[in-house]
Amino acid sequence: MRSTRITEGLSSVLCGCLCAAAVLALHASSPARTAEYSYQVPPALSDGWEVSSLDAVGIDTEKIEALTRRMITEQRFVNVRSMLIVRNGKLVHEAYSPYHQRNTLHSLASITKTVTSTLIGIAIDKGLIEGVDASVVDLLPDFATAVEDPRVRQITLKHLMTMSSGLEWFEHGSSYNDPRNSEHLMVDSENWMEYVLSRPVANPPESQVLYNTGGIHLLSAVIKSSTGLYANEFAEEHLFHPMGIRAYQWNRDPMGYPCTGGTDGGVGLRTRDLAKFGWLFLHDGTWKGEQIISREWIETATRRHVTLPRGRIGYGYNWFPGSRMIGGTSYDYIASFGYGGQNLYLFHELDLILVFTCDLSDRNSNVRLLIEETLEAINP
Repeated sequence: MRSTRITEGLSSVLCGCLCAAAVLALHASSPARTAEYSYQVPPALSDGWEVSSLDAVGIDTEKIEALTRRMITEQRFVNVRSMLIVRNGKLVHEAYSPYHQRNTLHSLASITKTVTSTLIGIAIDKGLIEGVDASVVDLLPDFATAVEDPRVRQITLKHLMTMSSGLEWFEHGSSYNDPRNSEHLMVDSENWMEYVLSRPVANPPESQVLYNTGGIHLLSAVIKSSTGLYANEFAEEHLFHPMGIRAYQWNRDPMGYPCTGGTDGGVGLRTRDLAKFGWLFLHDGTWKGEQIISREWIETATRRHVTLPRGRIGYGYNWFPGSRMIGGTSYDYIASFGYGGQNLYLFHELDLILVFTCDLSDRNSNVRLLIEETLEAINP
């Protein structure tokens, strides 16, 4: 997602925070760390996380310590902001770059898409949306007049969440500053919803997969029309608050709709809170005994529905199912990725959550190397 207009401060997004006092704390930045790093068990805070040590859950402490030292004191991983490991239900490692801290809000870019599809799932669970086969145009009567191609009326929520709407769209593989880029053109328009709905259908829905941020932004209006709440308000009530997530930021479009596709950074969360979101999808949709989202939705959302053209990568409802080698064995994962190096990996068989956040930049963050070396420290 395009990141040219992201602001580090929170002055323009106070409405997106659940606690004003928390906002003031989050606004501070930590001084550069110059002392030699040594591993410590993460502190037990009042945020719901149980903590333990790396050794206790079968992760090589020396390897993670050396890797984190390269990140913090040597700053070998350009643009990486934070890394976090949860295993066997315990938070066992967290580290932050010299100019970030535990309470920093990290813009998640396209991981916002995964949060958004989860909100759609919650709305379906609650009977507020009929199902994924509902027509998007039928759910957006206020914008229906923007539809110029009648085939747009065949597009469903499922088509949007699997990037198979068939809308004419040029985004993936081009710069977000390219004036031909469809997301760029959407942002420059006065009404983002109407811009997306006015696109012609280039291919029949479900016949081709094409990366489309605008399609996920339509879900922001779907959530508002179906629930009476903006996406951030619905998230506060049914996702964030039940999990003890007290602070976040969420950029908005010119009409006030939260950027559910991740434009300009999308939603911003603390690293610990992003790991909580991941927890739901490893533990049948529950957090501390409360059912946040149904198990049925999780099973459906994380399943391969389509295949992305590049690398034949599987795609669910804004989730990437795949597999990676760990200790000589292949393990399945589901993941969510965001522009600039935002990574959320969930390994169900290993009960493992990995979170990495980065600056929103197209510069090489080396986060892939950081992930690879972290996986090498895992003892299955």
